[in-house]
Amino acid sequence: MNASIHDVAKRAGVSISTVSRVINNSAGVKDSKAAAVREALEYYDYQPSQFGRGLVTGSSKMIGVYSPLANGSMFENGYLLECLRGIDNVIRESDYSLLLISEAAGYEENRKAKPKFIDYVSQKRIDGLIVLTIPSDGRLEGSLSAIIEEDFPVGYIGKRFSEKGMNVYASYEEYILDGIRRLYEKGHRRIAFLPLKSRSNTNLKLKSKAETKFTGLKINITDTVYNIDADFLRDILKYMIEEAHVTAMICEDLGLLVKVQSILSSMGKQLGEDISVICVEHVKGQGAKMLPKIDCYYVPSLELGETIATELLNQLSGKKNTDLSKKYMPEYMDRGSVREI
Repeated sequence: MNASIHDVAKRAGVSISTVSRVINNSAGVKDSKAAAVREALEYYDYQPSQFGRGLVTGSSKMIGVYSPLANGSMFENGYLLECLRGIDNVIRESDYSLLLISEAAGYEENRKAKPKFIDYVSQKRIDGLIVLTIPSDGRLEGSLSAIIEEDFPVGYIGKRFSEKGMNVYASYEEYILDGIRRLYEKGHRRIAFLPLKSRSNTNLKLKSKAETKFTGLKINITDTVYNIDADFLRDILKYMIEEAHVTAMICEDLGLLVKVQSILSSMGKQLGEDISVICVEHVKGQGAKMLPKIDCYYVPSLELGETIATELLNQLSGKKNTDLSKKYMPEYMDRGSVREI
């Protein structure tokens, strides 16, 4: 039965405000009137709007989960999916619900565009915010800092950029540099690096730092996205092998590496044999299922999501530990895909 709050109030013989007080368990309603309202609610099978309740209570009981990565869906990104699973594991045990906020396709090109979560915060459509990643261009940090300063509950997954707020971080710079070191110690001096576009600024700094530290090292970086064009990727790999003469590569995602493997095979090159490789896995053991097995850094994305969701719920419940910062160092899984030359 498609009934409104007006229908419920009319059947119960009370005002709309009385119905709202009963729905929200507020005090000051006589038992007889409360019973009449509950009978009407049951009669109409009336389900109050979550947002409507938020206007009355000041709480939407919604937590926004925001991804600033406009290139490709968050559902095709292994890292984001695992983070979402971890967040959901925690939130579904509470009385909150999740609201996914993806960014508009033209966001990266329009430098004046504000992040989508701003409207959700200002309109009080969410009670808290979880940000799945922090791009290295600095664009997101100002908007987040502003709402953190206003004590809006925010937790983010990425490198800490402020003294306030809650974050968890998987030590990206440290494990990428460690991977370069491992390849260098095996004799590799020409390394291809296929990272995600969102970390462009960080990766340029990593390249400079590694080439300064390791004598004779040359790193070729090509920023990628999850929906990278196959022909473009083929041209990149052809250049790296035939002209840059790379003997090893670091790839940031196993899904991308599957595409790389297929193209290299068509060029007569095999991962783990002709080209040594280190990748990143977000589900432990994924790299062991590939043929050949792939050396990986295991980034515990599920745990990152669970940790930040737990801390956000703690803040929403009034606990005082609102400046948590936790850093993880991914575990290296040696499976034999790095050869000595």
